[in-house]
Amino acid sequence: MSQLVLTVKNKKKLPFLKELLKQMDFVDVVDVNDLKLAKKKAVLSDLEEAVQFVNQYKKGRAKAKSFGQLLHEL
Repeated sequence: MSQLVLTVKNKKKLPFLKELLKQMDFVDVVDVNDLKLAKKKAVLSDLEEAVQFVNQYKKGRAKAKSFGQLLHEL
């Protein structure tokens, strides 16, 4: 398998080019910008979950693991 990086100078032509490439059964189209956005969303989601846990812990509604328990899981 080989990879090819394309730089599209005219953003108006990008949807056309993507659709053209998708029509070729021997080509997989991966938009790097979509991957970066998905990764950012995942990080923000994890961070939001961590903040919610800390808030629950502060209110006494959640129990945190000890440092020893965390090390044992590794």
